[in-house]
Amino acid sequence: MSKSFGAVNFVALLFVVALLFGYLSYVQKEKDEIERLKLSYAIDYAADAGAMAMLYTEELDMDYAQNLSFTVDPQLALDTFLEVFCFNYNLYPNDTNKALIKDFIPVAAVAAVDGFYIASHEVVATGDQATANSAYHDLVFGMKMPYTYRYQDATYALQMGWNGAYKLTTTSLVREEQLPPVVGGIMTEEQAKSIITDIVSNEMAYQIHKTNEANPHWRHYFYIPGKLAASGVNPVEGPGFFVLVQNLNLTTSRPISGFSISGTAIQTANMLVGYTRDGAQYYTYDRYAHLLPPHVDIDQVFSSQEEAAQANYYPDLSYMREP
Repeated sequence: MSKSFGAVNFVALLFVVALLFGYLSYVQKEKDEIERLKLSYAIDYAADAGAMAMLYTEELDMDYAQNLSFTVDPQLALDTFLEVFCFNYNLYPNDTNKALIKDFIPVAAVAAVDGFYIASHEVVATGDQATANSAYHDLVFGMKMPYTYRYQDATYALQMGWNGAYKLTTTSLVREEQLPPVVGGIMTEEQAKSIITDIVSNEMAYQIHKTNEANPHWRHYFYIPGKLAASGVNPVEGPGFFVLVQNLNLTTSRPISGFSISGTAIQTANMLVGYTRDGAQYYTYDRYAHLLPPHVDIDQVFSSQEEAAQANYYPDLSYMREP
């Protein structure tokens, strides 16, 4: 009887131990999923902030003929990303913590209208400042590279939002009013977007390969995520900021990874000007404001007809077009 009772107790103990291990495993998996979700949100919010910050809004240099002419600052995008990312993990965004986060970023990219920038790890200190097996590295942006496309013996430079291209010759750039030729005809806008996407993603993949190959003592080994390598899945259609975070172990025992693409769409809008004429409140397009009588002063500026209507301004049909 006692042996049977002992066997029953042993089986029950094994069941309890298995149940406990199962519970602990479940808790760990749930914690990992929460941390992955946290990382995903942290990267997305930081990338969005970086994409917005990289635009020199005070130097857009835009007019009706050049609706995609503006300047981007890739370093500002990266700095903003690091600051927001640090805040997401309760880290003060000083140089030390930013350098810590950079260790988990093998590559980043900023896509502009007529070219792109790639940030990769480069040696910035050697000798007395470096250890015997490694060197100090920093995430550094290189020179701006164009979106080049080669067909037969000619090389073309593509641009976002423009159906033409620049043909590169040995002495100059020749502006062409249509996209370059491809097998079967002229390149379509969708093909141009796909080519630009491939150029950026392939260069990022190449930089990851260089980082792994050139730094055998690097404490991380980076890999290329599937959605980065897949062409056409996330087409580069406007100025954007790409960032890859891998092997992050700030709050987890096992490294986790994430990737984000953040873009900023630049759109032109016809602004409206509001004014008072003959005792009534009217609005017209800003490009027709010069047609107004000299004694009429502009009261307000609106971004849409709905906004003007909410302020009790009405369309002035007398000044809504050129005479």
